[in-house]
Amino acid sequence: MKLPPARTGELLRLKDRELDFSFYPMTRSNRRWGIHSTLYAADPWAVIAGSVNEGISASSDKAAAASFVRQAHEYFSAAERAASIETRPLLYYYSFLNLAKAIAMGRGRSGLVGKVSHGIGHVGGAATGHTPSTARLQVGASDPAVGGTKSAIDELHWALEGRGVTTGHYSVSEIIPQSVIAHRMWREAFEQPRKERFIPVDEVHFLQDAAANQVWLSLYISRATLLARGRGLKEVMSQSTLDASYGAVSVHDATVSSKYHVLEQRHPTAYSGRAADVVVDAVKGITPALWQTVTAHPPYRRYYLYLSPPGERRMPQWLSVYATLFWLGSLTRYQPVELFDALDGKYGPFFREFLETQPKQLLYMLASDAKQQNVTRAAIV
Repeated sequence: MKLPPARTGELLRLKDRELDFSFYPMTRSNRRWGIHSTLYAADPWAVIAGSVNEGISASSDKAAAASFVRQAHEYFSAAERAASIETRPLLYYYSFLNLAKAIAMGRGRSGLVGKVSHGIGHVGGAATGHTPSTARLQVGASDPAVGGTKSAIDELHWALEGRGVTTGHYSVSEIIPQSVIAHRMWREAFEQPRKERFIPVDEVHFLQDAAANQVWLSLYISRATLLARGRGLKEVMSQSTLDASYGAVSVHDATVSSKYHVLEQRHPTAYSGRAADVVVDAVKGITPALWQTVTAHPPYRRYYLYLSPPGERRMPQWLSVYATLFWLGSLTRYQPVELFDALDGKYGPFFREFLETQPKQLLYMLASDAKQQNVTRAAIV
């Protein structure tokens, strides 16, 4: 199939350098938008505490939110020190539950001091069980009635996604594959390993047509990677949810076209003043489709497309980690035998790797969300 040509444009340069892609590429001063930098933090808790405090005006709410952050820090530290692995999921979950309330308060969400529901629970009954293949979770929203119970998970979803959480039942078997780092261990748990669902995005570029006053994004995906993983471009576009907003294009550079599939934002973002003024708007359209890993070395973030099989209920990346920690923590409290079965069964390598890596990843992602700036672990010599 012949592809349409790429839109005419050039790499967007601000202050005489190419603008690097991130979820938070720009920062707003009193006058205008400027380029954001990466914040290196050996202690993301201080970043979170400061960011939450800046977003709250009432002194009583400041004190409550600060307490939630301290409690979250203590739970997280206890999980890191825990000698037995079965205690760690519950401690991690309570850490992120408190962090959810604090970050939501920092984003202006109210009613989070007092009785607040988890917003997530195990679905019981004869049709479900406690194994990774049978368990289901119920996700609920805040009660809209005046004085109704707030849902911590829904309030955090509003704070981070700008809308309420998608409620209903989620199968644990659909949630756990959405873990980037431990994904290959999930694959290997099957007698006939499943296809990998994460596709690396090798490059993301901001482009500009200065004459037309437009900005857009282009994604580069390795042809060799898709071939090695048995994935077609149409399948990748559809299952990553990109097909509605991005399309494959042909480029004049033969070196690029032979190595990469180039995906271009279908509808560029127009501006009337400076291109920098709309960069944040251009990014908003791609963030729901991108998963990320946080690294301590350049480029500090790596991005991936997650391919959801037809019919699967998809979660934001942070929510899939949060929900998995809740489920493992629930087993710790109520079904410890099933937890040991999960840790020692065919999914054992996956869950053990998950507990080693994903809490720290989620912590840095939430620190970035709270700060509205890329926060990464400092490489200390």
